[in-house]
Amino acid sequence: MRNAARLKGIEGGPLELKMITNRGAKVWPGGIPETFCADHWRCRFMNGGGSIDLNEIVALSSRAVGAGIDFIKTEHLCTFDGEAGFTRGQGQ
Repeated sequence: MRNAARLKGIEGGPLELKMITNRGAKVWPGGIPETFCADHWRCRFMNGGGSIDLNEIVALSSRAVGAGIDFIKTEHLCTFDGEAGFTRGQGQ
């Protein structure tokens, strides 16, 4: 998937692209080509579970802008007392 290659190109620091979904269906990695996709993607960057300095998120956003990748919002995936405060994506 060409979107994945572009997004892998902006990885940096502790943040790594883990998943891309479209309309709630996982399309990368391991998606199926028959999935109907709209022009609205969710890309999940994670670091393996540790804390992330907010400067890393700002730097990732800056790399996205520099690569011509448009985005409309970010969401922080937080944990509380060691428990995920977010829903896992399909296949996670």
